Amino acid sequence: MTTQSQQQVEDDEISLIDILLFLKASGRNVFISTIVCLLIGVANYFAVPKMYEATATIQMAMVAGEVVEMPATLLEKIKLPLFFSSAALQVCGSDGNLSSHSKFADKLNPAINKAAPLISLSVQARSTQEARACLDAVISEIQKSQNDLAKPVFEQKKQKLTHLSDLLKAAEEMAKSFPVTMANKNATDAQFSARALVTSANIANFSQISDLRRSINNMEAELMPPLTQPPSLVAPVYAPEVSNNKNKRPVFTLGLSLALGVFLGLLITGVQRVVPEIRRQMREAEAKRV
Repeated sequence: MTTQSQQQVEDDEISLIDILLFLKASGRNVFISTIVCLLIGVANYFAVPKMYEATATIQMAMVAGEVVEMPATLLEKIKLPLFFSSAALQVCGSDGNLSSHSKFADKLNPAINKAAPLISLSVQARSTQEARACLDAVISEIQKSQNDLAKPVFEQKKQKLTHLSDLLKAAEEMAKSFPVTMANKNATDAQFSARALVTSANIANFSQISDLRRSINNMEAELMPPLTQPPSLVAPVYAPEVSNNKNKRPVFTLGLSLALGVFLGLLITGVQRVVPEIRRQMREAEAKRV
């Protein structure tokens, strides 16, 4: 019984000769399937249209040396369904429904710079003009959003600057009203105390004026470029008149076609061998039942 089982196991094992015979038998199927896959791959390669790309890098809006919105926050916002207007989506060839809104951000290929308040975008289209027009519409939407965030912060800084200017004006008017104290050896103690009080108030007022002028100068400098500036392009939109071959990869297409052709050829040969064996076993089983 043991010898019979060992013999059956040895018969079930696949030897190197069996593999070589299988590969030899698969030659015709592999050749035909590879040719068919190559033809399909070549047809698909030439059927895919050429795509052109436009890229740009946007610098976040800044007020008083602080960005109004971090690039990572903007990256999450542009993924929201209603961030871009229907007009911008139409320029980019989208149908404008909610599903298009949510998927549109992926087409922009956004990338943020962790070392600087920058976000880069790239758009692909069937022509350079279409890619540039779409990217211009996207940039306009982002700039509008950034300006809406920067405006209240800038107005708050301006109001504070106006308040400091008013305080400075009042302090300067007060300084004009202070009398000039003169030393007098014959002054009484009461006169001397009064003059000392006036002098102290005068010194304090001039110190306040100096502090106010310094604060106003610093704030005015903060509200000027480059510490305060709207969202802007780091460089002009780059849209070369050269097709982008990311969607047309000849080496990848060739390799995939060859691999798929060989696999299908071996699969067909395997099916051709297994199906008759299954049918034979089924006929033997039916004969035993009879």
